[in-house]
Amino acid sequence: MMILIALLGGCKGAPEDTGEAPWDRGENPHQLDDILRLNHIQVKGTHNSYHLEPEQVFDDSHRYSHPPLTEQLDQHGVRQFELDLHLTEEEAWQVFHLPVIDQETVCLAFTDCLAEIKAWSDANGWHVPIMIWLEPKDDLDATASGLQSIGEHLLTVDEVIRSVFPEDRLFTPDDLRGDHGSLSEALVADGWPLLGEVRGQVMFSLLSTGSHRDGYLDGAADLAGRVLFVDSADTDSFAATIKDGSPASITAWTQAGFLVTSNGSRAGDDAKTAEAADTALLDAGVHHAATDMAAPGGDHWLDLAPRCNPVTAPAECEDSEVERL
Repeated sequence: MMILIALLGGCKGAPEDTGEAPWDRGENPHQLDDILRLNHIQVKGTHNSYHLEPEQVFDDSHRYSHPPLTEQLDQHGVRQFELDLHLTEEEAWQVFHLPVIDQETVCLAFTDCLAEIKAWSDANGWHVPIMIWLEPKDDLDATASGLQSIGEHLLTVDEVIRSVFPEDRLFTPDDLRGDHGSLSEALVADGWPLLGEVRGQVMFSLLSTGSHRDGYLDGAADLAGRVLFVDSADTDSFAATIKDGSPASITAWTQAGFLVTSNGSRAGDDAKTAEAADTALLDAGVHHAATDMAAPGGDHWLDLAPRCNPVTAPAECEDSEVERL
């Protein structure tokens, strides 16, 4: 089994012949990849992963800076990102928080953010899958200079992602669904894929349960053909990824098979509050614990390397087998 996984290098098999040299990532160093699944792990994520503290802070929730995405991946063990999306009048996608008052960012062009993640992934091919949440953040954009409301343009995000990541490097709703009628049926029947099938891949989910999500689902029954999963209620047929909830809800969702991301420590929290928030998420079995405090500095930071999930991992799971780069 392990030999087969190493040869395939992913659930989509070998990449198509593009004329480029094959991706040489060496031998898979992990020994439990025929046992551990994507939902058996727990990793650190970042909230508003691009964020830099503005020169003039209008709200304490803006008083934090993240390192560049590469540094987050390489030095701080981050395996989940959240990128807020805006659309310029020239239909270019940009990543920042809010126009004018909080728009400092480590990577303004969406394609630059993606390219940075892919470059790190290329060099560290046996990483656990990287989850990237995308939040359309255009409430103020219709009145902001140079920006426009996203509306139906959201579908072009798929094209942009596919222009950076080849299909064999993406884990999409179609991959999870397989031959089943819905994502929820697939989760009940098959569960999430083995780690050995999805190492080196990225997956995306839409952080919206309103009009943006409705538009993205329109014409794509159960996300057929789409790149993004979507934030869901656990009763939705397209439910697979869920963002934010109480510790009790998180435990129930993870035990039911969903992949859960939630925000813990935030800018403005004192050290005691921040630590309690992170501990509650981790103990509840969240898969991606997102923080504003991912790097050392200040009174608190979330020190978490990819590890076994305390709620969902099988007894034979070993932290060292989740990821060793």
